[in-house]
Amino acid sequence: MKKLITLAISIILIMAMLCGCASPAKEKVYKNKVEVVSESETVLESETVSSRKLIKEVSLSVDTKDYDNYIESIRKNVTSSGGYIESSNESNYSELRTFTATIRIPVGKTDSFTEFASQNVTVNSRSENIQDVTEEYVDVEARIKVYKAEEESLIEIMKQANNVTDLLSVKESLAEVRAKIESYTAQLNSLENKTDYSTITLTVHEVEREVKSEGYWSKIGNNIVNGFKNVGKFITGLFAFALSAIPYLSLPVIITVIIIIAVRISEKKKKAKKDDK
Repeated sequence: MKKLITLAISIILIMAMLCGCASPAKEKVYKNKVEVVSESETVLESETVSSRKLIKEVSLSVDTKDYDNYIESIRKNVTSSGGYIESSNESNYSELRTFTATIRIPVGKTDSFTEFASQNVTVNSRSENIQDVTEEYVDVEARIKVYKAEEESLIEIMKQANNVTDLLSVKESLAEVRAKIESYTAQLNSLENKTDYSTITLTVHEVEREVKSEGYWSKIGNNIVNGFKNVGKFITGLFAFALSAIPYLSLPVIITVIIIIAVRISEKKKKAKKDDK
């Protein structure tokens, strides 16, 4: 037990020394959330932009007449750029279509992709937003290192535990530390994904659907074909109506048959009575 206490005190002293080596902490605000960040991280301000963690978001709205070919070219370019379409939606109003997609493109190919998406179309609007999350990234990364060091220390303490009570206490602390490591690792992975891939919101409006011009004889032929199609639709509709009307038509027929049979039976009875007389 003394060894356990001595080891625990040693770990606390080491952690205190590590914390003391850093400059006094200052507060930073990330998305309305206050986080404690080491003063030593301010040296990042002198680094070049290429080494910083930036989240880039682009919004692009375009009009096109060649809707189908344009959408297909966008899909191919996304794939060749090493990106992917995160979500997409297509709507149809007044026979003109609108395509909206959230696209993830590697940061290094964002500009070339947006340039490609802006070719041979009418650009209605384009906006770009860049968010610097370098300090938040470094803070999360530092927390993971601290908790991993604490995890290793707890594992060593657990090895020295010589009774069930101490063992359970260390295991409980170890579970809490590992939960924090998982949480911060998830945050770090999310930040890496957002900074490695730009988010592009693309909206495509179809302004005029292209229709191939028809020749004189081609137009006549199409009218004849359409006429036969309309006749076929009429016959099909009439046949469907007749089938659906059978249940309603069968009822009057059955009633009529019953009445005829009843009249004949009545007439036979009357005739039989006359013959008896």
